Amino acid sequence: MTVVASRRKSPQQGQSAPLQAQISSLRAQLVRSQRLAAVGTLAVMVAHEFNNILTPMHNYAQLAARGDEGMCDKAVRFALDGSARAAAICRALLDLTKTDGEEEQKVSLVELVDETLTAMGRDLDKDGIRLIKKVPARLAISTRPVELKQVLLNLLLNARSAVLDKGAGKSISISAIRSNGSVLLRVADTGVGIAPENLKNIFVPFFTTKNGDDGSGLGLAVCKQIVKSMKGRLTVRSQLGEGTVFTVTVPVRKTAAVKSRRSASKPIARSA
Repeated sequence: MTVVASRRKSPQQGQSAPLQAQISSLRAQLVRSQRLAAVGTLAVMVAHEFNNILTPMHNYAQLAARGDEGMCDKAVRFALDGSARAAAICRALLDLTKTDGEEEQKVSLVELVDETLTAMGRDLDKDGIRLIKKVPARLAISTRPVELKQVLLNLLLNARSAVLDKGAGKSISISAIRSNGSVLLRVADTGVGIAPENLKNIFVPFFTTKNGDDGSGLGLAVCKQIVKSMKGRLTVRSQLGEGTVFTVTVPVRKTAAVKSRRSASKPIARSA
């Protein structure tokens, strides 16, 4: 008679599943916390842009209120344009703070880039930075859009900081291509560059070259983990005094048709 020995799970095996679930939950919390920290970094830029929007609206409204009929049309036009711009910034920021946006979907990459730029609140050219955007209009990607925007936002904020520390020739370029079954999204700047001794630690958690409270050292580390969870890669090359290029490489997967996030965006509710 053949006796089949029963297999029992060891205590270590029984404890591993809850532990892995806890680790996954903590990792997700870290990603969301870093996303909110990035949005917090935008606060000054957004406040400055809102001031730029509101100042002409207020000035023209004052002139119109004094009975200057020639200013009425301008006041209305500035109010409409300014409120549309402010609403677009608010929508983009709210998209970044969503906690239910991790579901994968196929989106237009150029729309995702535009929404991220809008979330920054302030046009780069107002800081003397030339923006070069080379993203094909029909290029789509299957991804978790909120998290990919988080990665792109961090890269853009770092690029902006790097070029602001430089004199003339400030520029940031965003480009994307499809190659060998993957989409390559690049953010390049003509900033100060990264020293070789720092480049090897750039993705190490809590490593930062920023002073004081300007950086936690978690931004790029979290970005690398996000891209890795998408089965992609985040790489960097830099030359001191010349600039830096970050490349996000993610595989192309077939999913449903492209979802237009612009048409799906709901308008900001207006108070009565």
